[in-house]
Amino acid sequence: MQGANSNSAYTLASTLSTAVKKVFYEKSGTKFSSVPKLRKKLIVQYDDKMRIDAMEKFNAPTVFSVLEFAANEEALNRQEYVLTLIVYLDREYLAELLRLLQYPYIDSDDEKELKDGCGTLVNLIGGQYKREMAAVGHEDLAMSHFRSYINSAGEGLEFPSGSTDKYEISFDIEDVKRIVVEVIAPAWLQKQHARRKRMPKRVLVIDDDRILIKTVEPLLRSQGFEVLAARDGKEGMSKLKEKPHLIILDLQMPNMNGYEFILEMQKRAGSSRVPIVILTAKEGMEDTVMVEGVKEYLTKPFVPATFLNSILRHI
Repeated sequence: MQGANSNSAYTLASTLSTAVKKVFYEKSGTKFSSVPKLRKKLIVQYDDKMRIDAMEKFNAPTVFSVLEFAANEEALNRQEYVLTLIVYLDREYLAELLRLLQYPYIDSDDEKELKDGCGTLVNLIGGQYKREMAAVGHEDLAMSHFRSYINSAGEGLEFPSGSTDKYEISFDIEDVKRIVVEVIAPAWLQKQHARRKRMPKRVLVIDDDRILIKTVEPLLRSQGFEVLAARDGKEGMSKLKEKPHLIILDLQMPNMNGYEFILEMQKRAGSSRVPIVILTAKEGMEDTVMVEGVKEYLTKPFVPATFLNSILRHI
């Protein structure tokens, strides 16, 4: 359970990274200047609260805002939180960042305006994060109102029961770290994983790229799926006896390519009804391979959240 839970936490953190990038790109066309840096960190606790020294994020005065998520509105009113999201911003950069996102000017010397401005950003990210989580198959969650602070949260913050770790993601704009986000969600992940485990589904991945399989396999396992792997279409045919619920298929492979696999599979009673998602580096083959049973055509490289959304939609 712990390993699966850790994989799920990593997937949620990656999904949060996608949400942040979408908020900035859709609002201003901004792209981050490097790959976001994702780190797993221990939660520093004191009297059952999470201690925060926000200035360590930028080595400068820092504004941060907190959102909590619960299973539904009733649980939110009871403060039964299952996920916490925190967004940190350098105080001196906050006004410029909001202008970048096309929001009105704020007074950098006015603490209330700074807190409200940071809260505006965490709301944007939180709303997009909910949509991204739904896209990878997680339940819709109720979102709290934001709470904002400067440098510290006084006596500390409540956080989901049973948490020991958090994921921190930092984003660079023009090669300078400008935004840091954190997510904590173990209790919810355990519940989600247990629900998935009761109804395991098998996914067969057919691809001669070992790196691709090593990338896809933990993503699928994080959602509770069993994963079967084959290096070419011929080996994939032998795996059909294990009755996969869905097949992820490359096109360009030795021994038997993806198109040949589809034709051969259609001859087998029962197997022809298994949905297929094409995942290939070869563009422009949709008209050839989009035959009965093929549900979607995805190209490499892929966005993890988009990929998982496709799998969950057809299984």
